[in-house]
Amino acid sequence: MPAQTEDVIAQVKAEHNKLEALFSALDLAEDSELVEYFCHVREELVRHEVAEELVVYPAFRRDVPDGDAIADACIAEQAEAEAALARLDKLENEPVALRAGLLQLRRDVLDDARHEEREVLPALETHSKEKDLRNLGERYRMALDSAPTHPHPHAPDTSPGNDVLGPVSAVMDRMRDAMENSA
Repeated sequence: MPAQTEDVIAQVKAEHNKLEALFSALDLAEDSELVEYFCHVREELVRHEVAEELVVYPAFRRDVPDGDAIADACIAEQAEAEAALARLDKLENEPVALRAGLLQLRRDVLDDARHEEREVLPALETHSKEKDLRNLGERYRMALDSAPTHPHPHAPDTSPGNDVLGPVSAVMDRMRDAMENSA
C-alpha cells in the first residue's frame, strides 16, 4: 500500500520549521560564508513561497469565506520578501549590508510564518475536507519540487500568470544555477 501523502497543513508547517532552522544558522555564519548561505536561503524561500502561491492561497480563496482579502495581504507580504531577496542578491561584495538585510528578512519571514500558522492554516483546515487537504499536500510537494530558485519580483503572484510563467522561470533558474556551479 503506498504511503499516504501528508496534508498541506503539515507540509507548510514543516517548511516553516525548515526555514526557521535555516535562518538560525545566520547567527553562526562567517562573513566569508554569507554569499553561499544567502543562495541557500534564497532557493528555499522562493520555492516555499511559490508553492504557497500556487497551491495554498488559491485553495484558501476558494474554501475560506472572505478569504480573498487575507490571501491578497499574505501574497503582498511574500512579494515584499521576494523584492528583498532581489535587492540582497546584489550585495555579494558587501557582507555588512548583506548580513543586515538577511537579519531583517529573517524577522519578516518568521513573522509571516507565525501569522500563517495562527490564522491562515487553521482557517484552511476548518473549511476544507481532509481529502482535499491531502490532495493539496501532494500538489504542494510537486510545486516545491518544480518552483523557481531565484526571486522574480515582477512576475505575477496569482493565477493564471504564475501558472504559466512559474515553470518557465524554474527552468531558467536551474540553468542559471548549473552555470554558476560549473564556473
